[in-house]
Amino acid sequence: MFELSFTLIAFLTSMLTAIIGLGGGLLLIALMPGFIPAAVIIPIHSVVQLASNASRAAFAWHTIRWEYFCAFAIGSVVGGLIAVQFIKLIDIEYISLFIGLFILMNVWTPQVFEWLGKLKGELFTIGVLQTGLGMIGGATGPLGQVSLMRRNLNKDEIVTTTALFMSFTHITKLAAFAILGVNIMIWWKLMLGMVLGVVLGSWAGTHVRTKVNDKIFKQVLSILLSVLAVRMIYIILFANS
Repeated sequence: MFELSFTLIAFLTSMLTAIIGLGGGLLLIALMPGFIPAAVIIPIHSVVQLASNASRAAFAWHTIRWEYFCAFAIGSVVGGLIAVQFIKLIDIEYISLFIGLFILMNVWTPQVFEWLGKLKGELFTIGVLQTGLGMIGGATGPLGQVSLMRRNLNKDEIVTTTALFMSFTHITKLAAFAILGVNIMIWWKLMLGMVLGVVLGSWAGTHVRTKVNDKIFKQVLSILLSVLAVRMIYIILFANS
């Protein structure tokens, strides 16, 4: 039942992202603490989100804007290498705290990401930050998406190009976790079920993307993410004290 429940959750969160372009990864990682050990939350999340993003990009591959990828990819590798040097200094029990704070910042202070997007070497910088912060906070897709939204791309181009960015980010993160010696293979049944769930979710969401009211959906999602983030922070700071 544990694997089946998270397979269904993975399906729904992946479909959400395929429809509106963001939120599914944040929602998924917000639900994982308390059910999965803190030390493997982010690498397991990376495996699942790699499948989600890669499938979402593949189902509408002709809309990807490849000209933005190279600078981002180089920055992503740099960010992963930097993060490997610092993540060893972080107490794994507090990773959920970082995730919760990161979610709240995504939802309620998007101007932070808009400011980051104005830096010189924008896509390279976003690649560094998206992968580097992702090693700690888990779901950093809004970083790249904010940049793409300012380039007058259509909805499908934003969704699929963001998915390409995040696919490479998760590949880089998994390579970094492998360097750190993190072993997640004992969770293979859970990961297999969730991977199947997100691929089906990407397929379903791609087909209903034009039929959902984005504004209402994003408002509901913001409230739900905030509640989950506060729960994560409370558990770390108070429930275990």
